[in-house]
Amino acid sequence: MLLKRPAFTVVGVLTLAVGIGANTAIFSVVNGVLLRPLPYPAPDRIVRLWEQTASAPRVSVSYPNFRDWHERSKSFRALAAYEGGTTTVLGGTEPVFVDVYAVTKDFFDVFGVAPALGRTFTAEETVEGGVPSVVVSHRFWERMLQGNRDLASLHLQIEGLSARVVGVMPPGFAHPAQADVWFPKEIAPDDTTRTAHNLAVVGRLQVPRDRGAAELAVVAAQLQAEHRGENDAQSIPMVPLQDALTGGSRNTLLLLLGAVGLVLLIACANLASAMLARGEERRVELAIRAALGAGRARLLRELLTEGLLLGLFGAAAGLLLAGWLVRVFLAFTTVPLPRREMIGVDGPVLAFTLALGVLTPLLFGILPALQASRPDLRDTIAESGRAALPAARGRIRDALVAVEVAVALVLLAGSALLIRSFSNVMSIDAGFDAHGIMTMDLAVPGTKYPDADRSAAFYRQLIERLGALPGVEAAGAVNALPFSETIGTGGGFYFEGDVAPSHQKRYAGYRVVTPGYFEVMRIRLLRGRLLSDADRPGGDVAVVVDQEFVRRYVGGGDPIGRRFRYFGMDSLNEPMMTIVGVVASIRSASLLSDVVPEAYVGYLQRPRRTQGAMAVAVRAARRDRVESLTPALRAAIASLDGDVPVRFSTMEERLGQSVADRRFMMALLSAFAAVALLLAASGIYGVLAYSVAQRTAEIGIRMALGANPQNVVRLVLSAAMSSVGVGVAAGCLAAFAAVRAIRSFLFGVAPSDPVAFAAAVFLLIAVGLVAAYIPARRATRVDPLRALRAR
Repeated sequence: MLLKRPAFTVVGVLTLAVGIGANTAIFSVVNGVLLRPLPYPAPDRIVRLWEQTASAPRVSVSYPNFRDWHERSKSFRALAAYEGGTTTVLGGTEPVFVDVYAVTKDFFDVFGVAPALGRTFTAEETVEGGVPSVVVSHRFWERMLQGNRDLASLHLQIEGLSARVVGVMPPGFAHPAQADVWFPKEIAPDDTTRTAHNLAVVGRLQVPRDRGAAELAVVAAQLQAEHRGENDAQSIPMVPLQDALTGGSRNTLLLLLGAVGLVLLIACANLASAMLARGEERRVELAIRAALGAGRARLLRELLTEGLLLGLFGAAAGLLLAGWLVRVFLAFTTVPLPRREMIGVDGPVLAFTLALGVLTPLLFGILPALQASRPDLRDTIAESGRAALPAARGRIRDALVAVEVAVALVLLAGSALLIRSFSNVMSIDAGFDAHGIMTMDLAVPGTKYPDADRSAAFYRQLIERLGALPGVEAAGAVNALPFSETIGTGGGFYFEGDVAPSHQKRYAGYRVVTPGYFEVMRIRLLRGRLLSDADRPGGDVAVVVDQEFVRRYVGGGDPIGRRFRYFGMDSLNEPMMTIVGVVASIRSASLLSDVVPEAYVGYLQRPRRTQGAMAVAVRAARRDRVESLTPALRAAIASLDGDVPVRFSTMEERLGQSVADRRFMMALLSAFAAVALLLAASGIYGVLAYSVAQRTAEIGIRMALGANPQNVVRLVLSAAMSSVGVGVAAGCLAAFAAVRAIRSFLFGVAPSDPVAFAAAVFLLIAVGLVAAYIPARRATRVDPLRALRAR
C-alpha cells in the first residue's frame, strides 16, 4: 500500500530520517565520548588522583606527596605521575611543536599497553643520569619519523638534549590525549616542597575502589600529621579515569541528546498526524474489507506493518544522514572534545538507530492504527454524504499540532536565551583590540640557544625584522598571550618597606614583554610611561602594572616609583622592580575570566624568562589584510633561523576559542530549534491542508450562501491558530521549567528572560500563520458547484 501513495511514503520516510538521523548523530558523539570504555585492559581499574586543599577541591600533586603515596599505598598495581607541555622537537622531517611529557617508571604499566615496536623504559633509564631515551606515539612515528622500524637510528633533540627512540606505542594510545613523546622522569629524592602542585597522577587499582579510597584517606591523614605546616593537602580525591577525562563534557552532551530527542518527538507527532490522515482516506476501503470478513487483528497488523516499514526506511536514511552529520560535526566544531577519535558509527550506534526505527512508528502509529482498524461500513457510507465530518476526528490531529508547537517553543526559547547570552559575552570589553592581530607561537631550540642572552637576542632581531615588513604596523612579543593555553607566571609579592611581608597577602600576574607589545595590543597607557629598549640589565628593573594592581594594592596613592619584589626571587639576587607606568587592565584567560592584577617587565631585564617559548604578535596596517601577512612572516622567521617551528593564528581566533563551548552549544541548539520549527510548520500545513480537503463541501456551501474569501480564510486560520495557541501556552510552561538546564551557559540573562520568550513566541506564531495561510488561501478557490457535486 505504501507504493500506491508515494508522496505519503516519501514524506514519512524523510520526516523520520531527519529525526532519527539527528538523534543518531548526537548519540554517536555521546557514545564515543561518554559510553565507550577506555581502550585499555580492565579500564574500570584505572583512576585519576588529585590533592584537595583548603582553597581548591582538586589540584595537581606535589613531588614529595606522590613519592609517599607510591611508597605507602598497597592498593595499586601501578601508580605513576607525569607533567609536560609543548616544546620544540628536532630529528624528524622538520622542527615541530610537540606535546612532550615526563613520566615516572610505572606510567605505561598503569594502562597495561605494550609498545607496538621496541620497548618502554628500563630501570637504568629512569634514574638520574641515565641514558636519555624516549617513547613516541604511533602517529608521531608515522608522520615525523616516516615509520622507520630501525629504532637504533632514530634520535630526537628535545630541550637541548639528544635522546634515542626506544619504543613506539600502538595506534590509538595517547595519554594525555595530545601526547606524542614520553621520556622518563624520576622524582628527585631531595625535593621536599609539598606546596608546589605540578604532577598529574594516575593509577591502576588491584583492590575495589572503595578500599583504595579508604587507604588513601589514611595516607593523607598520616602525611598531614607528619608535615604539619608544610603539607596543604587535606585529602586525596580519586575518580575513574574515564570520568576524569569526560566529566567536563558530560552535561553538555546529555543536554544536546535531550534537545535532539525533542526534535524526534516533533517528527513522530508529524508522522502520527500523517498516519491519521492516511487512515481517514482508507476508511471506506477498510470498512469494505471488514464487512467482507477481515478481522480487526488482521487490519491492525497490516497498518502497523506499514508503519514499521516506514520506520525502517526512515532509520536507513537517517543512518546515512547521521554519518554525514558526524563528519560535518567533527570538521567544524572547535570545542576540544575528549576521546574525539572514538566518535563514529559502531555497533551500539547501529542498535540505537534500529531501535528508533522500530519503536517510533510503533509507539506513535498505534493510535492511528487502532482508530483506522475498527471501521463501520454503514457509518462510513453515511458520513460520506455529509458536508462536514464529525469534529471528534480532528481533535487528535489538533492535539498533535499543539504538541509539536509546544516542543518547538521549548527549543526556540532555549536557543533565544543562548543567542542573547552569547551576544552579551561578545560585548565584554577585553581591555585590548583583538582585530587585525596575527600571533605566532615560537619555541627556539635549546641546542642552538643554550642560554637566556642568546634567546633574548633572537627575539630582539626577530621583532626588528617583523616590524620592518610592509603592511606591519607594530610587532611585539610576550611570554604568554591573552586567550592562549600558555599560562603566564605570577605569585605573591611585597612592597619595599613592608613589615613582616606575607606571600598570601598580595598576588599579581607576571608577563615578560618587548616594548612594542602594548602598541600591538593597543593596551592604553593611563599614567607614567611604557617600557622601552632603554630599560636594560644593570639598573633598576622597570615594571608597568595594570589598573587592577593599583586599585587593589596602592589605593589612592601614586604608584609611580613604588618598588616591590616577588617572593622566590631573593635567591636570584635580582633587584627590586620599580613601577614606571600604569596601563588598562585586560582579561587574560577568557572574556568571562576575572580581571587579575598584572605586572609587565621588559625582556631585556629578564632575559632568562624569554628562554624557550615566546609568543610574537604583529598588528596589520589594515585589519582586513592580516591573513595575507602570513607568508612574509613565515619567511622572515625562516631567514633568521629555519629550525624554529611556528604556529599562526589571529587574535580573533584565540578570542573565539575562549568562548567556543558557548558558541558550540548555541549553534547546535539553534540548529535543532530551526529543524523543530520547520517540522512544526510542516505539521501545521499538513493538518490544515487535509482539513481543508475534508471540508470542501462545507466550504462550498458557505461560499454558496454568501461567504467571501476573507471569511473563508478567517475560518480556516482560526481553526489552525487555536491549536497553535494551545501549543504556545503549554510550550511556555514547559520552557520555563526546561531552560533551567542551560542556566550554566547563560551570561547576563535570566532563564525566564521575557525578551527571549517573546521572540520565540513571535517567531513560532509567525511561522504558524505562514504555514496555515497557504491551505487557507487554497480554500478560497473552491468552486461551490463542483464541491457539492463531488460530495
